[in-house]
Amino acid sequence: MTQTINNNQNGNINSKADISAIEAAEEIKLNDLAPEQQLELEKLKLDLDMASDADKEADEVTKTPPRRLVIVDGGKGGVGKSMWTRGFLQTCIDEKRRIVAVDADNSNPDLLRYYGENGEHCQIQQLNIFKDGSIDRFFDQIKRMMEPEPDTYNQLPPPESLFLLELPPQSRQIFKRFIEQEFLETAANDYDIRVTMVVVISRVSDSVKQLIDLYSFCGNKVDYIVVRNLFYGEESEFSRYSNSSIVQEINQELLKAGIPLFDITMPNLLEYAYDYLDEKSLSFSEGIKQKELPGVKMRVKSWLKTFKQQICPVKHLLGLESINVEIF
Repeated sequence: MTQTINNNQNGNINSKADISAIEAAEEIKLNDLAPEQQLELEKLKLDLDMASDADKEADEVTKTPPRRLVIVDGGKGGVGKSMWTRGFLQTCIDEKRRIVAVDADNSNPDLLRYYGENGEHCQIQQLNIFKDGSIDRFFDQIKRMMEPEPDTYNQLPPPESLFLLELPPQSRQIFKRFIEQEFLETAANDYDIRVTMVVVISRVSDSVKQLIDLYSFCGNKVDYIVVRNLFYGEESEFSRYSNSSIVQEINQELLKAGIPLFDITMPNLLEYAYDYLDEKSLSFSEGIKQKELPGVKMRVKSWLKTFKQQICPVKHLLGLESINVEIF
């Protein structure tokens, strides 16, 4: 039995209309067709494949991830915020998630020290938040990176959608003044970007007060992630945070606004392994790949895997759609 394959007179294929035709044609044995019909069938299949590829490319262009600015609070130093920031940046790199990381801790720029300025999926910049107007310029730069202009070769750089800002210690008042200038309202209305505040705490009451103070001027305009650093003890030992009536009130107020306050933990990295990374200025991935100290490799690999597991519940707040906890 033979079947005639009609040619599209305009030379164009409507992919949706011809899907059923190509499916039916695939059931025909090529040996049953005349040579010119076989050629016509191959042309039809090729046109449909090209149309399908074009549709996929168009979908990829239109699929831009939600814009997210993750700010690691800098109210109090020495609680492990730089450690958490490096863990999050490493996670993004491992997940091949494009990210722009801004290191505002000029006295101890860990991000630049451990990760350099540019990588395949990340770029790291510095910001002197104590210099008047610098945070304003940074905010405007975000806009240009989210909506880039063609370069000198008329090529359009990929738009950025995930930003990470680590604030330095003792910068709370500067950040507060910036928030009071309607930074969050502008971020939501003009930038279409959501802000997530990450607050790393220890067991001391002062770090809990930092969260309460932060809420006093950010309110329900941001998402909150509280990180209990297990370097300072087990989860059950953070009683000043868990038993704080003010924190409980904040939690209830946020829930009423549809914004849950998430709290997660950061695993404790053995001091011996941490000191080795610090001495050699190694990133976590470099610590895993090095062969000088297998014990350090084992510890760092376990720490990073646990870190990724801990941030899984808040991956949507961190601009990560999926997290692969398998390490190398």
